[in-house]
Order: sequence, then C-alpha cells, then structure tokens
Amino acid sequence: MLKERIILFILSFGFSVFSSFVFSQSFLQKQIVGEVIDKVTNIPESSFLVESHRISSPHAVHYTYDQYVKGTRILYSGLKIHVRADESLSVTNYLVDDDSYIPTNFSDQAIFVEGHIVEVRPNQSHVGGYPVIRYYDSSNQLIFEKDLIKYVKKDTSIYVKVFSVNPINSANVSYGGNFSDNNDLSNSSLENEMSWYKVPAKFNLDTFLLESEFLYFDDLSAPIDTFYYATNDSISDNRESGVFEYLNVYKHLNTIGEYVNTLGYDVITDTLVVDVHAFGGQDNSGYTPSEHSLQFGEGGIDDAEDGEVVVHEFVHSLSELASPNNTVGTERQAMEEGSCDYFSKAYSRTYNDNTPNKIFTWDGNQTWDGFPINSNRLYPIDLVDSKDGDRDIWSSALMCVHDKIGRLPTDSILLEHFFYQAPNTKMDQMARVILSIDSADFNMRYHSSIFDCFEDAGFVIKNKDTNQTSSFDLKVLNQQGFIHGEFPLEIMLPEGSTYIIFDMLGKQIADERKGSVLIQPSELNQGMYVIRISFNSELISIKILR
Repeated sequence: MLKERIILFILSFGFSVFSSFVFSQSFLQKQIVGEVIDKVTNIPESSFLVESHRISSPHAVHYTYDQYVKGTRILYSGLKIHVRADESLSVTNYLVDDDSYIPTNFSDQAIFVEGHIVEVRPNQSHVGGYPVIRYYDSSNQLIFEKDLIKYVKKDTSIYVKVFSVNPINSANVSYGGNFSDNNDLSNSSLENEMSWYKVPAKFNLDTFLLESEFLYFDDLSAPIDTFYYATNDSISDNRESGVFEYLNVYKHLNTIGEYVNTLGYDVITDTLVVDVHAFGGQDNSGYTPSEHSLQFGEGGIDDAEDGEVVVHEFVHSLSELASPNNTVGTERQAMEEGSCDYFSKAYSRTYNDNTPNKIFTWDGNQTWDGFPINSNRLYPIDLVDSKDGDRDIWSSALMCVHDKIGRLPTDSILLEHFFYQAPNTKMDQMARVILSIDSADFNMRYHSSIFDCFEDAGFVIKNKDTNQTSSFDLKVLNQQGFIHGEFPLEIMLPEGSTYIIFDMLGKQIADERKGSVLIQPSELNQGMYVIRISFNSELISIKILR
C-alpha cells in the first residue's frame, strides 16, 4: 500500500493560522527555492526538488516540485508552494524519506511503499475497457496501480431542446411509470420536461457543428456512431434516436464551462473531446486526463441524459488541470468525487431544488441508487475507507456551506482549493486549506459559516479564540525570538493550568503539562502548532509558529 507523509503548513506570525509568513515571489521566479523551502520543512539530505508544474489561479501562483532521491524520481512525492497575491506563502509537504535506499539502475523512477523506496517501471493498459497504469518492481511484482480515468471559439449560436438537468428534478416526481427509462423510449411526460436553450456552435458553409471552446465530439470507444451536426439552427430529437444525448451533453457542458470562466478560472477550462455513447454500453462514465476526454456509458439509463452526471465528470477535468496527477489515497479520492458531486448539485439547483438530498436523481435508478448529499455522518469515526463510501461526508459539508453563504462564493473558494490538492491529503487537512483560502483571499468573510459546517462534519474542532472573554488573561513573551529559534516561548498562565501541544494535523506531540507554557525552540520542528490550555473547566486554544 502506498504511504506518504502529508503535512500542510500555513505559515504565520502571532496566533492567527490564516495570516501567512511573507516571502517575495521573486525567490520562486528566480528558482532560488532552497532558502525558502528550508524555512518551512527539512528536505532529506539525499533529495533535491525539480519544478514540474506552475499554474496561476485568480488568487495565487501554485508551484509543484517533484522529489528526487539520489537521482531517482519518487512518484507522488514532493512539495507544493502557493504564493498568494499579497505575497504570503503556504506549503503542502508530501516529501518522503528512506535512508536505506540505494539506486539499482533498474529504473529512474520509484514509489515510496511501506516506509521504503522501491524502483518501478510503469505499464499502461486497459482493464475491462478502462485505462490504468501499473507499476512493477524488478521482480515483476505489482507495487501500485492507478486508475487513469476520473469519474475552439464560438462563431454562432443555435438552439437545442434538452432536459433542464434531468426529468426527475424538473418534474419533482419519483422514478417510475412514465418517468422511467423504459429502454430509451420517449413519451409525452418526458418530452414535457425538455426546454429550448441557446448554445454556441460552429458554422461551416451550410452546416451547424456542435463544437465550442469547451468541447467537440469524437468516437473514442464502442458503440460506433456519427458525430452530430445539423443544417438548421434549432435542433431537437427524441430519446430514441441517440441524437438527444449529444444535445443534452453539449448544452450542460457549455453552460457550466461559461460559468467557471466568469468566476475567473478559464485557466482550467480547456477543450474536451467527448464521446456520449461509450464504454461498450457499460453503466459508467469518466474523465481521462491523458486524453482530456469525457466518455459517457449507456448501461441502465444513458449517463449523458442526466445533466448532474455531465457536470460531475466535467469538474474532474477542472480538478486535474488545477493539480495534475495527484488523486492518490482513499480520502483524497473520496474528496475528488465529493467535490464533483457538490458542483454538480449546486449546478442542478440553479434550475430547481426538487431533489436536494440525492445526486444523480435520473441516472441513479434501475441499476444503482445514486449518492446522498445530505449526510450527517461524522469524520473520522464514520469513515469506511472507500472512495464512494466516504464521498458523501465531504460533499454534504460542502452543500452545508453552499446553503449558508450561497453558490457563487462557495464555488469560487472550492475552485481555488483545487490548486492546493496533493496526493494522500485528508479531509481535515483540506478543510483547513479551505478556511485559509477564505481568510487570505476573502478577508474571512465566510469563516464562521464554513467553520460551523466543517465542525458539524468533524473536520475541525471548535475552540475559544484568545480574543474572546475568559476568566483569565494570557501574556505571551518572546514570540519573534521563538520563531527565529533564538528564545523560548513563554505564555503566563494562572496556577492550576494545564496545556497540551498539537501539530496542525491534530496529533498530540507531547504529554499534558502543568503551569505556564515554556517551550524551547529545540523542542519543535519548524511549522505551525496549536496549544490547548485548560483552566477551571475553561478551554482556550492558541496557534503558534516555530
């Protein structure tokens, strides 16, 4: 099993976890990264970092550095540095260390497994029609497998008649009767749930082509069919023809793509190649990063008929372009699916809110049940260690935020958080990232609402802030000297007080202590910590930087 250490540093002076330690962006632009990185983490002596990816979001520049140990690239390990517009800096550290590693020249890439670096060679193939990459060691033993599938400009406009997301949502009915798939047969009830929408298109001679800056159609896998075009500017067809799936996907992909662009995230909306009748008729859909493609299966209810499925798969592409090749780890995968579920439902609710508790309300019938999006399950005690089994914990917390602050700010914050994703990250870690984004980029405008939702989900623990009224005062000495490793940190407390020190992952790093706080710089590695103080049944937490 792949294991990596994931540490999120939000650097700050004083006691606010959301302000950041400041470095000039020029450090990074000049690639003079050693001094910067040394201030936030300890790189193993045999390692060096190479910048592999750089991307700008509306609020920050995000640098990804791959880790090399003794000249070998360690897959899914490294460091991410996020430089915000105010030049504040945060770091996501997923470096690994193995002092015993000796290169064998079997391969120039390796994976960190069970505490050791193992050289591997990749083999990309298709399993059951789906692309996977498998890594084998020198004895041809399978070490790690990764699923490679995740679940042009406008020159004219045309009109298409499609579902307003899906017929179950718009009609506010349960699945059954006239609102059944019935092997793709049309009826008046289903046709009444179709509406006309204006969409961009290409015009060539006398032909309208379903192509835009967001997508074009191609035949990527069986069944083989033709790509849709028309000779008039108003296109409609019934469910039986197969044309309807083209129109439905085209409308919803263009709408969500244009919306993401209006929020300032056009950097992650690239032209997709789309196959609406794919996967040999299987009941599945997905996004393939290597091809930047979406494919929709036809098993059960055609996936392309449900706008919630369409938007879900599209959001996978946004996540991948923001933070490539990092959907490793069960919780990270569950968050990937949960985030896509959230965006899909938020989109669906702009049309109607008739089915608020379930995602995939049309497609999730007949062969499967869809997924809940109003879960009250609690992190981490209710985790089942499954990508699909845990996605609702994450998506439901995000829907809670949506309901408190609205779609636009929630979507903006969550699109920004895509750039901070890393392999093997945990839900509580990413919750703190989202809170830090609200603090740094939105002036803590939504902090209370986000915190409440994340507290209810178990991602964060509510504590009293130091500026709240309490029965005793705190006096903090030598803050700056402690940050620079020159003087001990002192916090004067009344007699009878106790305190516990936690790292930013919530791990207790020392036994409970009595009396006033006195911490030598040598006791803590560089990073952020929480000191939880107890006195007369009162609990106060403060955050410190070392």
